[in-house]
Amino acid sequence: MENISKILTGTEERKNVKILYACETGSRAWGFPSPDSDYDVRFIYMHKRDWYLSLAQRKDTIEHMDGDLDITGWDLRKCLVLLKKSNAPLIERFQSPISYYADETFKKEFKELINQYYSPTAVFYHHYSLAHKFWEELKDKEEIKLKSYFYLIRSLLSCNWIVKNKSVLPMDIEGLMTLISTERRDEVRDLIKLKASVDEKYLHKKDESLNEWIKGLFELFDSSKDNLGVSKADNSLLNEFFLKMVNANADN
Repeated sequence: MENISKILTGTEERKNVKILYACETGSRAWGFPSPDSDYDVRFIYMHKRDWYLSLAQRKDTIEHMDGDLDITGWDLRKCLVLLKKSNAPLIERFQSPISYYADETFKKEFKELINQYYSPTAVFYHHYSLAHKFWEELKDKEEIKLKSYFYLIRSLLSCNWIVKNKSVLPMDIEGLMTLISTERRDEVRDLIKLKASVDEKYLHKKDESLNEWIKGLFELFDSSKDNLGVSKADNSLLNEFFLKMVNANADN
């Protein structure tokens, strides 16, 4: 959207920061939007070098909310600290199919860092906890919101990917569905088409076949969730990258 680009440019000027990467997240990037879905824009930015030399604690996020626009930015240092923990939302942003801006060198180097610090266990448990949360909310209901149902399914598909591949996840649901049967893919695609035609308040009748499939996935994960792998990399690569970036963006 042209308006998003204008807001990002205005943010750079108003906050005196440099935006390095901006993308869509949420249902639009995941591949199952509703007609009234918000635009969930996330960006990474950095300040001039001297900003990082202050002893004072400073805010490391920027937010802009306006109607159906939910725009949030994280400072580069915050992102690198989160990457050390293999933060799942941060990692998935670099798989987004919808990019609003990218410093291509930064994007390439950050994705290389993701590969160094990726912890299948950390990302698995992020999605596993979300899946349990949504399942507890939905399992006993006869009618469910498709939005919540898709959040559940996407979290389960993410867990399924890690159990079988242990690699960085595709962000979009079509990519995640490559590891399930054609029959299940078709069922989910039919729900995606339905969701694209109704608002987010729509209630859908419980599907027993899909629910049994969901229960089977939980059983698979409960027997496979140990020894998925963790990253043992220390902070050295992150420190090196951070210093390189801030020195390149020093005040003249």
